[in-house]
Amino acid sequence: MSYVPILHLTVPAVWVSVLLAAAAASLLMRAAAGHKPGEWYWNALALYILVWKLSYIVFNLQHFLDMPLSILYFNGGSYGHLLAITLVMAYLLVAQQRHGALGAQAANAWLLFFLAYQAILQLFEDNFVQSALHASLLAAAVLSIRLLAKRPDVPNGLMLAAFFTVELLILSAFGPLLTWQNATLLAVAAFTAAMFRRFEQKGPIT
Repeated sequence: MSYVPILHLTVPAVWVSVLLAAAAASLLMRAAAGHKPGEWYWNALALYILVWKLSYIVFNLQHFLDMPLSILYFNGGSYGHLLAITLVMAYLLVAQQRHGALGAQAANAWLLFFLAYQAILQLFEDNFVQSALHASLLAAAVLSIRLLAKRPDVPNGLMLAAFFTVELLILSAFGPLLTWQNATLLAVAAFTAAMFRRFEQKGPIT
């Protein structure tokens, strides 16, 4: 795991990458679709981070009791990640009742976030070829979303499936196919794509 020095702290690169990717995806959504994602986007991110971090207490209670400050440097690991992703999905199901545009935005936001996250993380880890591939795919995704926004007759689902498939191929080319990361990519992609399909068929939930 790589680390990034920030002032007097040394922070895991994955944490910095998540925050930078979240900000980048929000800005890129505006460039691609003409608007930023709604407040649901930042709520979902905050929920994930809180659950991922605080689940460390649940899954490592004795270690936390012995060293309370260890929560600053550790998280809930794979189980905490799974719990956080599950709760984020549940939140999105509930939030779409209040945020009509969520169904239309979630899949694109997830695609841009994940691509930006991988491009930034691999750059921190000095994997420049892999970072360049993710960055190139990110640029192509922004362009495609922007072009398809002007073509309502073209199904966006095919574009999303194509980009998620290419991203999975890039990840599998540089590492094992069966990982928590790849499973997360596919699970959230399928979930948000289903929300998008439902939005296309029936419109926003009211």
